[in-house]
Amino acid sequence: MEIKCNNYPNLYYSSRYRYGSYPLRSVSQSSQMSFGLNYKRPIERAEKIGKIYKEKTAEKSAVFFSSYLNNIKHTIEHKIYFAMIEKELFGKMSIDSLTHDSDKLLLYILGFPKKFVSKFHRKHSVHHIESHKTPNLRSMLCDNIASSPEFKPEKTMTVREFYNQSKELQNVKGFGEILEKYNFGENLNFTAIKAKKLQKENNARFFMKAAAAIIPFI
Repeated sequence: MEIKCNNYPNLYYSSRYRYGSYPLRSVSQSSQMSFGLNYKRPIERAEKIGKIYKEKTAEKSAVFFSSYLNNIKHTIEHKIYFAMIEKELFGKMSIDSLTHDSDKLLLYILGFPKKFVSKFHRKHSVHHIESHKTPNLRSMLCDNIASSPEFKPEKTMTVREFYNQSKELQNVKGFGEILEKYNFGENLNFTAIKAKKLQKENNARFFMKAAAAIIPFI
């Protein structure tokens, strides 16, 4: 097939079966005949598609960023509660209070998704039975209490209820005994722990605001 249309008044068409010439139609005429009056030029369609894509991308980015910040915030809060619970139960904090869930925090900061972080963490942490490592019973106790509905409203079972329905936890040697010894954490004053955490956060905010006000005059 041969088509010549640059600067020519007619469109020349030839094929194996016939030969003829046909007058060129204007863009508006062709558009109306082929696609109807509502036909949009390719540039206009591309602009509309580009706008929709940008809006959806911005929306997805906002959702991801919000979820990303929440993951970091929840991990930090859990670490704080873990340390406070350990001190309440044992009188002092161990190295676990500093290292607890640090891998999760680092991976979240690096931008890894929650599903991957959770799976990786459980396979490498001694306070999770999925790691198949020698369990740290003290760490397991504090982690389970810090993960109870008192500190994580999304959880539905208390430490006692979760242990009673989990065959895996019941098979961890010595874990049932340490839970019984500390009464599944039920003797803790959860309200006082949360109030103490809130007070520390308020003190930290006050210090930061005071520092921000003083620094410009130094």
